[in-house]
Amino acid sequence: MIRLSVNVISSAILLLQRLENYRFSSLTELAYAKITSLNVEDLFEFSQNCGWVCENANTPAITSRGRGILNLHDQGLHIDLKRTMLMDYVLTVSPIWSNRIPYGRSEATIFMTKDEKACFSEAGLLSERLDPGIVEWWDTVANKIRAKARQAQNDTGRIGERNTIKYELKRTHSEPKWMSVDSNLAGYDVRSKVSSDDHSTLLIEVKTSTSSIEQAYFHVTSHEWGVAQASMAYVFHLWCLSGKKRLLAIVSPEEIFPYIPTNNLSGEWESAKIPFLGFKSNFVEIV
Repeated sequence: MIRLSVNVISSAILLLQRLENYRFSSLTELAYAKITSLNVEDLFEFSQNCGWVCENANTPAITSRGRGILNLHDQGLHIDLKRTMLMDYVLTVSPIWSNRIPYGRSEATIFMTKDEKACFSEAGLLSERLDPGIVEWWDTVANKIRAKARQAQNDTGRIGERNTIKYELKRTHSEPKWMSVDSNLAGYDVRSKVSSDDHSTLLIEVKTSTSSIEQAYFHVTSHEWGVAQASMAYVFHLWCLSGKKRLLAIVSPEEIFPYIPTNNLSGEWESAKIPFLGFKSNFVEIV
């Protein structure tokens, strides 16, 4: 896909105008149209990734989002137009630097290309004079990126919990209770049994990562740790889903203990960040 630049943004507007005024039977026919100096198929792909155009039965067409772009252009709202297009680009294409935006705009611009910075500069988003519109743009994008990351983490967590449900069913020959679906306040995710012969309750907190064991980490909250210490039988299931293999480490609270902070004076810890690597020898492949 072509890279973001001022020329690409202006060319995308010309593409939308051409699609609005003329009907093309196919992308091939559109490719013959002399719209800009850019390759039309590449420009269409860029605009499609941003959500401005689509193909209906192989026929190129404008989306409702694309028509919104044209409306801003027709009204002469050029700053709003550029900021809207940049927001679409960041949130749909997700350039590598976009995950830095929640840490501040300077953290993101460090990794931008010269052409990308030019686009943001033209949109007034890099101005030193921070008017409410600029602050709102960066805050809105940052919040959407955070929400997207939280959803991805939640989806990954659910995969690990499903794996634990299957693992426990096979291990104990008894259906475990998926507690986290009903409540996130229990202090554990799955309620199972110690074994197929011992029906004593086993509480399981599931932690999942798609990173490698060397790079993955998990968080233990003070509430989870309190439940773990008060329980007769409690374990942590660490699922490493990096690559095609499913790796599981079953870790006891005693093994977690060295990583747990202590409260001092009136201060209380809320969450501890713990590396998977500390339990590398516990991991086994689950087929």
